[in-house]
Amino acid sequence: MLLGLGWAVWAVLTAPALEDIAGGWLGQDATASSVPLIGQIPWLGLMAALGAYAIWQGLSRWHIEIHRKIRPWVLGMVLLNAMWVLCLQRGLIGVSLIAGLALLAVLARIVLAIDRGVLVQHIDRWVTRACFGLFAGWLSVIIVAEALAFAAMHHGNPDALMFKGASAMALILLALFLCAVTFKNPMGIYLNAGALWVLAWIILDRYSGHDTSPVFATVCLVAAALMLICLLSALRTRIRRILSSH
Repeated sequence: MLLGLGWAVWAVLTAPALEDIAGGWLGQDATASSVPLIGQIPWLGLMAALGAYAIWQGLSRWHIEIHRKIRPWVLGMVLLNAMWVLCLQRGLIGVSLIAGLALLAVLARIVLAIDRGVLVQHIDRWVTRACFGLFAGWLSVIIVAEALAFAAMHHGNPDALMFKGASAMALILLALFLCAVTFKNPMGIYLNAGALWVLAWIILDRYSGHDTSPVFATVCLVAAALMLICLLSALRTRIRRILSSH
């Protein structure tokens, strides 16, 4: 796990700027849904968190069933993560998108297993849930943005009202999906928080950035509001469970 994470971090640190990759279609103002740099920064923190998880789950006294169950999936996730980044580094946006979708699917499988599993210690709950929940939520918006950039790259017109409308619809549908699967679910705290970080910076950039699009930003604001409501409902459920256990 640690070697795979290190491989991915090395690929990111040695990669050219996004404006220089894949014809600039992943740059900040390439499409209305382009993610500014500050929205991408959490990836490095998430890699550090996953490194901490790799060490934590290997400690002998914490060999509980859930870690043994998800370990093969985590190894696959780490390799897909490295492939996703390496393909981006080389400008292979199509192959990168496929690897990213597979990575998101594996992350969803891990999150589902964690949600259904039993975590004994409080710190284990925070480390395990936070690592994979935040990563899955963050990645979901990133992959949607990458898919829209791929569509624009292949004969799409990112400045057309129809394209911007389809992009906004994609983000709204993602928000509705996250709300449906996380409402009153403690994992919703992390999934929605990760997604909200990216979406919030997209909205701010579309309101005040170089390539402003206030209508698109307003529609995305609705998606962000839905995610925030769901995050608060999940937080309320989590607090109630903690209080009822004492």
